[in-house]
Amino acid sequence: MQHVWNQHDLSELTDPGSIDRVGHFVHGNQDGGYAFEMPLMGYQILRFTDEFSTELKREGNLDQVRPLVHEVRRGSLKRDGDDGWELRFVAYALIRNELDPANGMPLGEIDYASDLEYSQIQLVADDEAGLYRFRSWVAKNGLLDDSQAKAV
Repeated sequence: MQHVWNQHDLSELTDPGSIDRVGHFVHGNQDGGYAFEMPLMGYQILRFTDEFSTELKREGNLDQVRPLVHEVRRGSLKRDGDDGWELRFVAYALIRNELDPANGMPLGEIDYASDLEYSQIQLVADDEAGLYRFRSWVAKNGLLDDSQAKAV
């Protein structure tokens, strides 16, 4: 039976920089029993109503208001073995591209406008000690800042 903890149980991961540090470590150590995946799920677009666009243009002295487009990815950072765990999340990045109305894909090469934002953060392990093991592993590898390390 798998045990699952969410971001409320993982207070040290409410800072996006913490997930970035874990991700860089896991990505750089895939030969050492770690796995990294971030497949593309799709694109999310926010189009503004005409009324809101008019208001934004007027208040911001803008010529035009472009829709917001996010690239959405499903992330998995995993440590294999009996003492393993998997950190799962959804990552969003704002991109500057417009979407092609014909296929819903970005026009041109992806141009990122933001760092990743994370949601739906979950830690999964095969036993109840997974949360403790993960927190100890993160602290041991120096993947927390000083204020987070004291809380572990």
